[in-house]
Amino acid sequence: MIGSSYQIRQVFMNMVKLTKVIMVSTSLALIGCGGSSGEESINSVTATTQEPNTDTPSSSDPAPSSQQYTNILLVISDDQGLDASAQYALSIDLPNTPNLDALANQGLVFENAWSTPACTTTRAALIAGKYGQHSGVTYVPAVLSSEHQVLQSYISEQVPKANYQSAVFGKWHLGGANAQASHPNDLGVDHYAGNLFNLPDYYDWELTVNGQTSNSKLYHTTKITDLTIDWISQQSTPWFAWVAYAAPHTPLHLPPQDLHSRQLSGTADDISAIPREYYLAAIEAIDSELGRLIDSLSSSARENTIIIYVGDNGTSVKVIDTEVYQKSHSKGTLYQGSLAVPLVVSGMGVSRTGERESALVTVTDLFATIAQLAGSPITNVHDSFSFTELLTNSEVQLQHNIFTQFESASTTGFAVRNENFKLIEYTNGAQELFSLENDFSETNNLANDPVYSEQLENLIQYANSITAVNPSETINITNAILTNVSGNCESYIAAYTAQALDVARDITFIGDLSITINNGKCIFATNAIPNHDFNDSGNAFPNNVSEQNDVFEITTNPTMATSPTELSLVTDNAILLNGVKVDLLAAGCFGVGNGKVGCNDLSTPWRYDPMHPANGFRVDSHNAHAQPDGTYHYHGSPFALFADGSSQSSPVIGFAADGFPIFGSYFDDGSLAGNSIIRKATSSYRLKSGVRLNDDGSVAAPGGSYDGAYRDDYEYVAGLGDLDQCNGMTVNGEYGYYITDNYPYVLACFSGEPDQSFDK
Repeated sequence: MIGSSYQIRQVFMNMVKLTKVIMVSTSLALIGCGGSSGEESINSVTATTQEPNTDTPSSSDPAPSSQQYTNILLVISDDQGLDASAQYALSIDLPNTPNLDALANQGLVFENAWSTPACTTTRAALIAGKYGQHSGVTYVPAVLSSEHQVLQSYISEQVPKANYQSAVFGKWHLGGANAQASHPNDLGVDHYAGNLFNLPDYYDWELTVNGQTSNSKLYHTTKITDLTIDWISQQSTPWFAWVAYAAPHTPLHLPPQDLHSRQLSGTADDISAIPREYYLAAIEAIDSELGRLIDSLSSSARENTIIIYVGDNGTSVKVIDTEVYQKSHSKGTLYQGSLAVPLVVSGMGVSRTGERESALVTVTDLFATIAQLAGSPITNVHDSFSFTELLTNSEVQLQHNIFTQFESASTTGFAVRNENFKLIEYTNGAQELFSLENDFSETNNLANDPVYSEQLENLIQYANSITAVNPSETINITNAILTNVSGNCESYIAAYTAQALDVARDITFIGDLSITINNGKCIFATNAIPNHDFNDSGNAFPNNVSEQNDVFEITTNPTMATSPTELSLVTDNAILLNGVKVDLLAAGCFGVGNGKVGCNDLSTPWRYDPMHPANGFRVDSHNAHAQPDGTYHYHGSPFALFADGSSQSSPVIGFAADGFPIFGSYFDDGSLAGNSIIRKATSSYRLKSGVRLNDDGSVAAPGGSYDGAYRDDYEYVAGLGDLDQCNGMTVNGEYGYYITDNYPYVLACFSGEPDQSFDK
């Protein structure tokens, strides 16, 4: 478990930003993990506020009306590159697409969207949210295994109250050369109707509907549109329709005349003589049927629908515009003619109308984006990064690198790019570096030019963070005692797993954490299952542990802030190297709410310390328990990760939200020159003396003497112990936090600036 980014409505336009405010407020009563009576339940706080998390809402919450959730229409064209897209005007030989033009004029056009080089690999990246490295789909024909959760079931899991109905229409091509008719449904698609493979004939093809196959002689683009319209008309709840047209993929053909504007004979000789004309006619047919599909929606449904149009890869060699791209740079390669595709987003919630966006996005990112538009609070899933905020805000800064890979008889390797430079690296070690700003056609290889060595190295580093981890080489750290003392999170990039037993419930869990690097940040993707047994205190947790889907980002270059940042109920404190977070604060104060939850104002005094035994927070032997959403987390010292002995300095066991490392308890004092003295670090906090008093000197409501039941019972005394007010110190030139037996256990504040990924 150590180390391995449409529902958008007018309300959701603000919800993208307000979700964290609204849900955080709601969950402030949850964060502290509550009391011994099991009062930490979602129902107990629905009247106040709740933070976005990776868990599904309580089924007992009132179900919202379907109008709260926007319909999502995803349209995929097959083999349509930028040179065949009127919205990009790269060619003088373009299709007539008035409906897509209208969507572009009313929505947002992405100028730097990447696919993969082929249909299967793109579809897998989109539906699983993973690069081929992690899905196993890097070639054609490949099979997407059922071990990967598809987007449709992910939405159902993340937003159960919405009751999204999902369907896939058209080309599937994810079941390999011998796909079973039930493969789409087996993976989690509610309703499937289309062609499992490439078409041999657009007018004579095999139609599979939920595992049953029959013959269709209706023009494929029209039939797929008919099936989509019919299904949508039957829906009474929010829907997600994935419409994958086979066109304009070969075989080149003559569409019905009423669907295109070109005067063509349709003879074999004519198709052979002017293939691009037939290719463009097929795109025009898509546009006509897309217009019919949109027109079939009622006015209310149209107003509540967001439409995403994307190409699955670039133009094939036979029909590529050689005035734009070289033939050798067409579909199936790692050049722009193969990877750069049209992406238009229009409809409900898209306030940036008629604009163009230069941000780097990939088809992989559509997984997280569509999920967030459907209502999921999670912005980063697997290899997918949501770009939802770009639909309303042009100032949003997203990822600075994008990646893709491919395997074929002629091309095997990966491509990675940033804003300007792009690297292609093949399995034989050959490299090609291009400046896309100055070399659109990718003709001038800069890989061997020392002037560009830094750009080359940066791209290699990013690519390695993706390709270096082989899932088959995952490290098992079950019950492992950590030993690495490096304070640089890059030292822990790998994939980890562990087996852990929920002792009270006698249920075995598998922990999973991947740590990768991207743009100066280590990315922790975890299911929040520890590497040790849990719930073993003899007093079972009030909430059951469940797997999560959390992503935290740690800067590789933490810096001290001008002043410390206080801990907060809306920010997780740290992520440890077993994939479990640290969340030290309770949301309970004396006399507020029920005493265990509801104390959301940090200025409210007499906040409970979850570690005090009298408070009954029911932690296990690892000073941890589960939040109401099922997230296992530490409230105190996670001793299971390091050796409790003075034979050597303690290792790094995790990283605080500000990027500084967290060490175990032991450090090399070195107080005597020439000698190494290993001892425990000591906190500079102590219990106050006497009886509890208010700031004005009056006796405080809790009464009694300061005994540690409340965080207010402690005071910081500079120099009392080894550690500063945040529970950190500098040893051998490296600042870090240290685990202490007593308050504040891990950290009391942030010495640097916490990363926003830790916001709840």
